[in-house]
Amino acid sequence: MKEECETVRIAPQRLGDVKQSFVDEVMRIMDDCYNRTNADAVKIVDLYLFDKSSAMNAFLAKEKRKLGIATSAFEASFFALHDAWRGTPRIMVAYDRMLTLPELVRVGSLQHEVAHTVLHGSLEYYSFAVPTSLFKLENEGLVSRQIIWDLLYLVSIAVKDYEATRLLYENSFLEDQVAYNKYLLEPSEEDHEAWKLSSKNKTARLLTLVSLLKTTCCAAPLLKDAIYGKEIAKSIARSMSYLPKEVSTRLSKTLEAASKFGQNTHENVDLFMKKIIDELVMEGGRFDSRENQ
Repeated sequence: MKEECETVRIAPQRLGDVKQSFVDEVMRIMDDCYNRTNADAVKIVDLYLFDKSSAMNAFLAKEKRKLGIATSAFEASFFALHDAWRGTPRIMVAYDRMLTLPELVRVGSLQHEVAHTVLHGSLEYYSFAVPTSLFKLENEGLVSRQIIWDLLYLVSIAVKDYEATRLLYENSFLEDQVAYNKYLLEPSEEDHEAWKLSSKNKTARLLTLVSLLKTTCCAAPLLKDAIYGKEIAKSIARSMSYLPKEVSTRLSKTLEAASKFGQNTHENVDLFMKKIIDELVMEGGRFDSRENQ
């Protein structure tokens, strides 16, 4: 099996007190995933293993400043992530957070990041055109420039998460992906609090809802599975259970756009952004006026 993966060179770097046994486990999972997805296009992947999530977040913040990336710090809650901001795919792992995860969730999360390196391992997947409709909304005073960048970022990672899960599902990664996505979909106290704090502010509310769409979009390819599809559908519904009924219904309608995603990431982002503008941005004021009275 190792020989099949010779074209993928994983370059690990430990930052802090990370046990070698953990590094070995991560490398094994990544090797297996590359072999099973026939990742011929991937030549080298940088693997950063941080001992603490705070160190990973600080590194990301510094990288954003250096590279002029304008999006807000949505990655602060991640326990692993992928980027290609410097032209080469790299995976970052927060050791302390990964140790808190059930085994299948930990494995599923690493497979997910590997799938991103296979599909989105170059700079073209980190630069997306802003729809003119968003600039029009900015000119009308409905959204700020920062909201535009944040919205485009969240929509793009939602689409890329869908594509990553789709790739894994098509290559028979099932139980670990189900466990990973169910874990992400389980609503937390932080989710409830985020909605409570943002629900009365149109722009904050929009970003909160699109962040939730990112999670549901990631799980959506599993809906068609004959064994786990209904279970995933229930988890998606539960992830929205604390929202007002009208809001969760509109989110579900927005998620339906994912069923039309093709193989072109940029076209998928355009399609999903249009649906979000139609369902969430243009209707956001009506929600605010109804629910905040």
